[in-house]
Amino acid sequence: MSLQTHPLIRHSTLQVISDLDAMVTVVEWFDQFNCAELPFQIWIEAQTGLIEGFTNVVRHAHSHLSPQTPVDLAATISSEYFQILIWDWGEPFDLEVALEQLDQETSEYKLNPLDREGHWGCIFLLKLRRDYSWNVTYTRESGNKNCLLLKKKIAF
Repeated sequence: MSLQTHPLIRHSTLQVISDLDAMVTVVEWFDQFNCAELPFQIWIEAQTGLIEGFTNVVRHAHSHLSPQTPVDLAATISSEYFQILIWDWGEPFDLEVALEQLDQETSEYKLNPLDREGHWGCIFLLKLRRDYSWNVTYTRESGNKNCLLLKKKIAF
């Protein structure tokens, strides 16, 4: 007897170079997840997270590395969740601390996003977590890689 707890509906991976021009390839690759199995609203939320995550890798995590440094991406739709994984080779970064601090700052006064240009990526990730129930984590893995995980429970 075989127990399958998370049967995959769709799974795909992609590797691109660390260059903002690769965004076209990333977005085209991600279009395959705009499908009947996934509500359009969740796909749009995920696409926003993907674009912000990839942009943050290129502009921040890999800013001191060669543009040829690879960025690995994976996306999965299962019967229970949708997730995106983005791996980078940058220095460790404590996203939890950044999101907590930003959460406090944005709840203390009306946030003018134009005053926080350097934090737009974190603002989008915080919004996905706080307002749209996404699990957003950034962890250091073995081999000196970091992984941004964007995951949302879904029900079919």
